[in-house]
Amino acid sequence: MTIFIAPIGVTVDHVKGWLAEESSGVTILWLIHSKKSPKYDFPKIAKKLVKDLESAYTRIEIKLKPIDSAFEVDPTMNAISEIIDEECNADTDLSNRDFTLNITGGTNIVAASTMISATWHGTKAHYVLEPQKNDPKNKKYVIDLPVKPIGVAKTKGPQLDTLKLIAGSNYFIENTPTGIPRKIIKGSITRKKLITALEKFNKSQDKKKATTSSARKKVRLEYIVDQLENSGYIEKIGFVEYYIDSKKSKLEKNSKIQKRGKSVSVEIKDGVE
Repeated sequence: MTIFIAPIGVTVDHVKGWLAEESSGVTILWLIHSKKSPKYDFPKIAKKLVKDLESAYTRIEIKLKPIDSAFEVDPTMNAISEIIDEECNADTDLSNRDFTLNITGGTNIVAASTMISATWHGTKAHYVLEPQKNDPKNKKYVIDLPVKPIGVAKTKGPQLDTLKLIAGSNYFIENTPTGIPRKIIKGSITRKKLITALEKFNKSQDKKKATTSSARKKVRLEYIVDQLENSGYIEKIGFVEYYIDSKKSKLEKNSKIQKRGKSVSVEIKDGVE
């Protein structure tokens, strides 16, 4: 599955040229455009492009994403982040490498913001050359830019190992009652479990350091996690969720739900609450 994201402005030829060469495997195309201005009706331009593309690429789903300003960095970057989050939540098998950003269209600020987003999220990035009069017939106009994700470019060793463990983790509420589907969040883990996982990982990677005291290891691992938080590579959520009963007491693990008509209750030690 491939998802394309393309900011557009007054001109949209870069999108058409892009798809002409790279549409194979594309399932979704997002078009980012500005709101209507006194000079240009960008929503109208976007809708016309959608109409043109839908007739030529019937299997590609096309979606629109408006932004407030094409002359600030944040609106474009926020829009791209929201698109990636929305698609990844809809399909948990997606990775950031399934997204390709087109940095050709829009204002210079929009193009720069798109390139920053590609680096930040670790997606692919394409630039579309403008056709020239004497171009050969087999000329390729889409250039695959060598984007190196920030996470790989600026982290190594213990920090990179930590990021990999977090990325491969699944979080769910531990005392979810039996009978209620667990809501699994990929790429999330409690701090306590992360420290434990890192300790096991380090032991398996370097047995020579296994004699280091557990206290020293914990301090070192806490420091690594704090560095990643301060650098913005991971986000710290200051709470852990758990289920409670009607008396606000934390449910024990493996509690069972019971259904009586429209009512749902949980079986606990002192009876049914």
